[in-house]
Amino acid sequence: MLIDRHLPEYDVTVTRHAIVDADPETTYQAMLAVDLLDVGPIVRALGWLRIVPTHVLERVRGRRPEPMLDRLTFGDLDEIDEWIRLDEEPGDELVVGAVGTFWQPSIEWREVDPEAFADFDDPGYAKIAASLSVRPDDESRTLLTYEVRTATTDANSRRRFRRYWRLVRPFAGYLMGKTLERIAADAERRVRFAGYTAGQNG
Repeated sequence: MLIDRHLPEYDVTVTRHAIVDADPETTYQAMLAVDLLDVGPIVRALGWLRIVPTHVLERVRGRRPEPMLDRLTFGDLDEIDEWIRLDEEPGDELVVGAVGTFWQPSIEWREVDPEAFADFDDPGYAKIAASLSVRPDDESRTLLTYEVRTATTDANSRRRFRRYWRLVRPFAGYLMGKTLERIAADAERRVRFAGYTAGQNG
């Protein structure tokens, strides 16, 4: 797994799987295109709860906050300042990551180059790496896997993150599961449409 190159040791991890009635290539394309802000109303609401404190703080400091996004996909996640594309094997696995103080209402993000992510160990932060991968399950189905790992950089950050993690872990698993459901539905819709188009042209 590509994620092992960038975060082989970690404090916590969550993994979710889904069996998709579509081939790996179609599933991967659906994965890249899924709108993370439109997975469901709860997902969007939780995302806003994380974003709003940062926007308020920026205005208090007299700075103009970045506009809130209407759409966000795994394919363009690295275009946001906080996230970086750590690795990709096109058609097989995508790994993105970020460094920040995730336990704070207003996250302090740290910009890190992909090449420096694995060795980054400045105190006071946590590193998160997320991997999405596809593997053939049989001739027409795909095993879709979503794994998120988090590693802290010192004992104090570890204590603070673990307190935060006890609260958010159920929501993290829920969001990941809903994301996989949406990817699977989109991939299966693409397969049906391709079959319908082939039938019309046959």
